[in-house]
Amino acid sequence: MVKKMVKKKVVKRKASKKKEVVSKKSSLIVKVKKRLIKRKVSKINNQKSLIKEALKDLNKEILNINKEKLNLNQQIKSADVNLESYRNFEKRLQQKISALLNKEASLKEKKKRISQNEDKLADRLSKIRKVKSELDDI
Repeated sequence: MVKKMVKKKVVKRKASKKKEVVSKKSSLIVKVKKRLIKRKVSKINNQKSLIKEALKDLNKEILNINKEKLNLNQQIKSADVNLESYRNFEKRLQQKISALLNKEASLKEKKKRISQNEDKLADRLSKIRKVKSELDDI
């Protein structure tokens, strides 16, 4: 009977050693897996932070672009207003030029009439002088 008990103890010891070895192996595997998971999580967190930084930079660029776009639109509106005022100014000048041309045309017409009247008066004067000279001769 002693032999049987001894054998059982040995068997139990071997089984418990196997369990210990298996439990040590599984705990090592768990530790390794935990380390791998930590590494992956840290890599993911690093990538996440890099992506956040990139997004912040992109948002800043977008804001700058929008500001520049607004500035350009304001310049265009200002240029449109300036252009419109220059067009109005040009129209006023053209109207003044047109009025001056009309005055010039009327003055030329008046000059022509006066010149014709002068010619008529010169003809009359020459006729009167001719008549006077004829009268003086008589």
